[in-house]
Amino acid sequence: MKIPILRTSNLLLRPWTLEDTPALFQILQEPEILRYFPPTTFTLEKTRHYIIRQLKHWHERGYGHWAVVIPGSDQVVGWNGLEFVPELGEVEVAYLLSQCARGRGFGTQAARAAIAFGFETCRLPALIGLVHPENTPSVRVLEKCGLVFSKPVMLWGMEMYCYRIARTSIEQQPDPIPPASTQPGDSSVSL
Repeated sequence: MKIPILRTSNLLLRPWTLEDTPALFQILQEPEILRYFPPTTFTLEKTRHYIIRQLKHWHERGYGHWAVVIPGSDQVVGWNGLEFVPELGEVEVAYLLSQCARGRGFGTQAARAAIAFGFETCRLPALIGLVHPENTPSVRVLEKCGLVFSKPVMLWGMEMYCYRIARTSIEQQPDPIPPASTQPGDSSVSL
């Protein structure tokens, strides 16, 4: 499967390559970057495995995580995309950005692009967002994207809040998230 490239006004969401391993590893070493994630330590090998797992996820499901890049610099600043959560039988919109990329609306841009891709291209009926209750910046991103609180859940040994959005609710909005469209002559999708 050819993994599409998505463009937002400020970001490029592109397929991962194994050459991205060192850049992602550096992001995962930032202080507090995984504060609201289940306890884990990322080694270089575990980071490489994450990239391999995401590429496999794309080929098995038709969606997955992209590398989030600032155009012109090719600087990887995090991840974003869709992932099947087997424990819930649902598809999650997920994102993680380096501290250097926070506070500029990038999380919302990237999440909106993934949501549009999930609904317009993959035709998924609904998406969820999982967030630690104290992670208010991520809650704000989900809410700006139209997700609403659904229920608390216990996953991976920690309490999380589950937010949800249905494709039908997007289709009924007067100003829906713009649909993804393939650019002629390239494998990218623009928003």
